[in-house]
Amino acid sequence: MAPEETIEWLTNVVGPIEVRELAGFPIALAQAMPLAATVGFSAEDTGLTLDSDGVTSVRCELVCGGGSPEQRAMALAGTWNTLRDAANPAQPGELLPQLIDDPDLTVHHGLLREPQLFDQGTPTFTEPGQMTLLLELVLLTDDEYEIVSGQGPDVLERRLRRRRTDLADWGRD
Repeated sequence: MAPEETIEWLTNVVGPIEVRELAGFPIALAQAMPLAATVGFSAEDTGLTLDSDGVTSVRCELVCGGGSPEQRAMALAGTWNTLRDAANPAQPGELLPQLIDDPDLTVHHGLLREPQLFDQGTPTFTEPGQMTLLLELVLLTDDEYEIVSGQGPDVLERRLRRRRTDLADWGRD
């Protein structure tokens, strides 16, 4: 997907956006929602294909809520860099330890998951030979990271729901 197509798709999903370059990574900041998204991460081939045909490439753009617009943009640029350098597949359940190094925040680790930001489910963009979807970056405290890495994402999700954890609060306990 060309950058212009990505921008148009993201605008259709989250409303008006402003695109900023951060450490060489184009990041879209939504104007109507407290979200940021990568613009072009879908060019990274992580080797994933649709199970149904084994040929159609599955790509993603990363989306993140919470924190300030600048913090969201920095988190996404750091995630993009980490995933590209480590050649890790961008898929739900992928853990990103020590992603954020900001002493003013209590969240330092990342978890990729199917987005829980949209009422209509996960937005997708399909073109010949490729499907692009959004993948949510959630930032975790040390305690939350311990739970997800030791007991899995389902246990963490239950705990977050039970405690009514506000994932947008990057200074949470």
